[in-house]
Amino acid sequence: TAPTYVLEESLSSQRLWRDTAGNRPPQPEEERQFYEKMWAQNFARSQVNYNQPMKDLAAAAPISLNPFADGVFGETTGTPDDYNQLQQPDQGGTVTEGHEGDAVTEAAIFSRLHQQNEESISGEKVPGSKSDGDLTVVLRGPNGFGTTVSKSFARSTDNGAAIVGVDTVNISIASYRVVESKKYGKYAQFLVIYREGSIRDTVGVWKRYRDFEELSNKVTQAHDGCAAVIASVSPLAMTEEPETEHLPNAITSWRLLKKRKRWYRCLDAGYLSLKVFLLERFLHDILFESSSPKLLRDFVLGPESRGPSM
Repeated sequence: TAPTYVLEESLSSQRLWRDTAGNRPPQPEEERQFYEKMWAQNFARSQVNYNQPMKDLAAAAPISLNPFADGVFGETTGTPDDYNQLQQPDQGGTVTEGHEGDAVTEAAIFSRLHQQNEESISGEKVPGSKSDGDLTVVLRGPNGFGTTVSKSFARSTDNGAAIVGVDTVNISIASYRVVESKKYGKYAQFLVIYREGSIRDTVGVWKRYRDFEELSNKVTQAHDGCAAVIASVSPLAMTEEPETEHLPNAITSWRLLKKRKRWYRCLDAGYLSLKVFLLERFLHDILFESSSPKLLRDFVLGPESRGPSM
């Protein structure tokens, strides 16, 4: 799947990455570590104002980027690694090896993971919609208690006559951010990660609270309309059952979120950390109770989309 910084971009940029850089083979882990160390040194010596925290610019990848690194499959040839040689000191120096090196690596990983769970203040510029113009990111934060859930749906022919396959849908909210535009001022956005099909079809879309509110209206209006029809039907009448999905758990999740909602536009980091978790639970309940991924697909990609191909 695409890295997070790609999923934060527009759908057209994600499609470009998938067709170009997404087709490249994984970078060897030793090579990646070598260049990360070089970048960190360059950033430390640089006098350029990047409008980003130094810990983000010089951060190393917390996990292995290449699952097929040397030594995982087959025998090693014993050929010395150029990158490892370049990182070792001259003869007489001290080289961190064995358990000590593992402890240093583990400490670096946990340090990075701890940094990812903290809200960060950023002044970077990001492109917005046509109406918003360029946006300034004021605050970023992760969904600390979030998780990705999945459900498989039967894929049938156009006339619904036969099942021809199974589509797996994943959805989550990875993070939130507070942005500022000249036209609308400050407001919060939530990064919805959606996958329908293969892992390469994963996309990310920034959504505002009003987008979730529109989705909740579709869910609650369908429920209220169905309840009204059922109440007006005679027990002895022979009528067709309306083709409306009942999503009671999703409605309950939305009502719980509304009870937690604060007046006006609250952009406090603590409140947004709770809000992003409750919004994700609302999406999870829709996924679990739906008989088709259409409702979530339309929410993420738009009503004109037929699948995750964008």
